[in-house]
Amino acid sequence: MYIPPAFRLEDRDATLETMRANPFALLVVATARGELEITHLPVLLDADGDDLTLRGHVSRANPTAGLIAGSTAEAPVRATLVFSGPNAYVSPDWYEAENQVPTWNYVAVHASGPLQPVAEPAEVERLLADLSAVHEAALAPKQPWTLGKMAPGLLERMMKGIVAFRLPVERLEAKAKLSQNKGEADRGGVVAALDALGGPDAAATAAWMRRLAG
Repeated sequence: MYIPPAFRLEDRDATLETMRANPFALLVVATARGELEITHLPVLLDADGDDLTLRGHVSRANPTAGLIAGSTAEAPVRATLVFSGPNAYVSPDWYEAENQVPTWNYVAVHASGPLQPVAEPAEVERLLADLSAVHEAALAPKQPWTLGKMAPGLLERMMKGIVAFRLPVERLEAKAKLSQNKGEADRGGVVAALDALGGPDAAATAAWMRRLAG
């Protein structure tokens, strides 16, 4: 990812927060023919000290499934997971300075590494349980749905239709393009305009701009 120095996000905690807050990612894998297979999917982030691992699954009918299954330690298939954080359009009218142009403020994270297929049924089931637990927790006070509520045999049949994977993160890039290249008055104008605009994207982008301003 192209990241000018002013926009490089060095804060590891903020980077991981962005990934966890925006778990519906893009999995990008190159085929042997040089084509790209791109899949939209939810993923889980596991952090163990400095080590990061992402877990997810795709439909067995998805061409990406074959790439995952064919990835080995000797001949790994590399992939990138793309996470999109808060973002918003920025109008030139919001700046104090004149002769400006429109732009887009945003936060994004790219995590790259080798795909590792997960075939052990217990590990696949644990992935599915963890995924549902994370997202069901956000629906409280609703009682969480669990795999145990599925009819006997249904989980096993459903698991045959997916291919699960791990991706140990070997390269992590984070970008926060939030008007750092503008003067204080111009940044303040953008924050004020985003606050007035309202909506979750504008509010989250404004909050990030305040965060970076300290």
